[in-house]
Amino acid sequence: MTASVNAYDPDLVGLLAELVAVPSFSGEEKPVQQCIVRWLAAAGIEAGLEDADGGLKNVVATIEGRQGGPVLWIGGHCDTVGVASDWSKKPHGPVIENNRLYGLGAMDMKGGLAAAMLTVRALHRSRDRWSGKVIFSALADEEAWSRGANAFVRKDRGIDAAIMCEPHFDDVVIGALGKINLRVAVKGRSAHGSRPEQGVNAVVEAARLIVAIDGLDRFSHPEFGRASHCVLNVASGDGRYEIRVPDQTAFVVNWHFMPGETPEDAVETIRGLADALGSAAQFTVTIGEPRYESFLLDRQDAFVTQFCDSYRHVLGKEPELRFGRGVSDANIFAGRAGIPALLFGPDGANMHAGDEWVDLDQLHLARAVYLDFARCFLKSNHKSPLQ
Repeated sequence: MTASVNAYDPDLVGLLAELVAVPSFSGEEKPVQQCIVRWLAAAGIEAGLEDADGGLKNVVATIEGRQGGPVLWIGGHCDTVGVASDWSKKPHGPVIENNRLYGLGAMDMKGGLAAAMLTVRALHRSRDRWSGKVIFSALADEEAWSRGANAFVRKDRGIDAAIMCEPHFDDVVIGALGKINLRVAVKGRSAHGSRPEQGVNAVVEAARLIVAIDGLDRFSHPEFGRASHCVLNVASGDGRYEIRVPDQTAFVVNWHFMPGETPEDAVETIRGLADALGSAAQFTVTIGEPRYESFLLDRQDAFVTQFCDSYRHVLGKEPELRFGRGVSDANIFAGRAGIPALLFGPDGANMHAGDEWVDLDQLHLARAVYLDFARCFLKSNHKSPLQ
């Protein structure tokens, strides 16, 4: 059960409502990013729009402390999925009912972004009282291809720790599965459909491989068990009706993997299954985007233990450190770029569905955890209440 907050901060709730009111589907984040830049500028924080892949942008703001020190990143994605068909409220008309703010993206993850922005404002106001650097980012395209995160991490910014403000409140995610899409192309040999023995049917050979993939005994992680895989689609021909043995087929496998497995391992596994068929067809296996590496932080890492201290201090309970079975931009930060990253933020319900909402108590408490951690991590001597 979430601890209650005595009074809601109108700045925090108002900012969240403002962000939710601006549509920001994946690839269409510019209006909400401009809103974020304006809000930061009004707070005296200079923010810019950095180029990301596909013509997209990322909001990036950097705040320097009184002297050199550790570099903390905080933020997350500002895009949302599309509008589900089962909304009973206006997706971009934020409304508060029973300590919940309803709206598309309220939980995933404009609530976390708003809490991060208020945290950054408080740190900016007290920047003469801590050491190091804080980087805030509102990234594009996490719900699709993670083009924002991939562009952001290409530049080495010296980040020592990253808080991805995703909706994980009762648990703190310190690791996650990786995920790739494997594309398998099968090349057979054409023949007349009445003489199938004269050809090599690419559809049949693909089906044989798919059956082998389905029965695959995957690597078992000693703590987290096995990852999953699923054939997503199969395509052959151009849709025309022909009495011809198909010579080209392709299918896509959505492949999750544990720490200890790699995308290259997956390719070799599929190639090995194909070789074992003794097929006359040719099989080509490639890795497609998006690509998310797995990652796992050490529970005894100073970043993790310090964050847990702040969690206990603010919430009065032990955090559950968890391994995530989904992917996020944290996979890009930690798995691809080697930036220690964890996931924590205000939760709610109905993510990617109608009537999505975020818990307003958790919104405020998450902001308190962020600020408590940041001041400790950045060697702060600031003791005043939240600003």
